[in-house]
Amino acid sequence: MIARAIVPVTIAVTGCVIFVCILLYSFVKSDMTDEALRNLSNCADTVIKSTSFAMMEDDRHSIQNIVTSIGTRATVESIRIYDQNGKVQFSGRDRPESQSITMDSHIADFLQSDHITKEMWQRDIDHANGKITVSVPIMNEPTCSTAACHFHAGDENALGFFSMAVSSESLENTLSILRYRMTVFSIMVLFLTIGGVTALLRMNLFLPILRITHNAEQAAQGVAEGDLPKSDHKLGKLNKDFRLLVKQRDQALRDLKALDNPDRNVDDGSR
Repeated sequence: MIARAIVPVTIAVTGCVIFVCILLYSFVKSDMTDEALRNLSNCADTVIKSTSFAMMEDDRHSIQNIVTSIGTRATVESIRIYDQNGKVQFSGRDRPESQSITMDSHIADFLQSDHITKEMWQRDIDHANGKITVSVPIMNEPTCSTAACHFHAGDENALGFFSMAVSSESLENTLSILRYRMTVFSIMVLFLTIGGVTALLRMNLFLPILRITHNAEQAAQGVAEGDLPKSDHKLGKLNKDFRLLVKQRDQALRDLKALDNPDRNVDDGSR
């Protein structure tokens, strides 16, 4: 009875907790991922604005210094500035003319697009490889065609593309800790459910059943209703009905004795 009472409740409660934890983890993971992408997007926008003046002055040395300084950060996987044709012009950690540099898939998508707008930001997170990437088109502004570099025409949409990838190790570690704590929480809920349900059932069900069973044994041995241990009333109407049956039995026995006694008196008087 204990197993049949506890196991289904434990399975139901633990299953609900695990489902809620998985659902909560998915929401938290999505929120943290979105926040990491927003932070990287803000960083990319800052880099583009920092290099815009040097670009208009055609100061390639300053642009390379900015890109290299940012690329030396431990969390930065890669930082590159491409031209209109998808060729790397500036890179933070590798030489621009290196043939081993592969084009970012986002840059390839930009090159295949017929019309590039400033809203065409590409954000991606690769949990398997631990990398967060953002790619941004560098849009042509009215001042660009009149700048010192005087290289781009005024009717061109994009002057190039910027790509930046950072490590997602911090995000992955945070998610790993979150998974661990939710696992521990689910295990704690499992044990607390078993302990709590067992204690409640023992107090409110099992002990009252043992008491009424003991009373039934005593009643079967002929103990009168008034001599039975007092009920705790935790089984509700069952206790009342049981004591009523015992009381009716006692009354029936008394009535039977009352019927037997007159017969015996008549027999004694006839002799």
